[in-house]
Amino acid sequence: MSTKKIVLIVLGCVIALAAIICFTIYFFISSFSNLSDVEEYTLGDDTISSIKSVVEKRKVTSVYTGIKNGITTKTVEYKSDSVQDDLIKYVEYLRTDAGFSLIKEMDLSVVPSTVQLAKESVDEGQVIIIIIDYTLNGYTIKLNKGEGTLTTL
Repeated sequence: MSTKKIVLIVLGCVIALAAIICFTIYFFISSFSNLSDVEEYTLGDDTISSIKSVVEKRKVTSVYTGIKNGITTKTVEYKSDSVQDDLIKYVEYLRTDAGFSLIKEMDLSVVPSTVQLAKESVDEGQVIIIIIDYTLNGYTIKLNKGEGTLTTL
């Protein structure tokens, strides 16, 4: 085989590999950036409007979804320049429109801190707990769904 043919074959392989890598990176970035456009979080048969549906688009920095020990978890981390305003609006929405109740006192003047809310799932015998950990620069919204009941004090 001539040197010219070998160079052309190697060059073709390099170009094909570069195209595959570029496509993979593009697909990953476009899929990840679309997460900030999600209008609702879904946990089985339960759907909860996302923070984006209440306070507009925020930058998503990480996402985790999984099931462990019978508990379905979805965790989404956001960056925001208006953490307190975002949380005031979202918690108000969750309490007045989505049927959630605070299960831990909320004091947004304490940073960093946590907001915790819960409600009965549409699936009998299960509850949904939302835990929002926040700092000055963003927040992590963790939704858990598992077996349990809520009682009022």
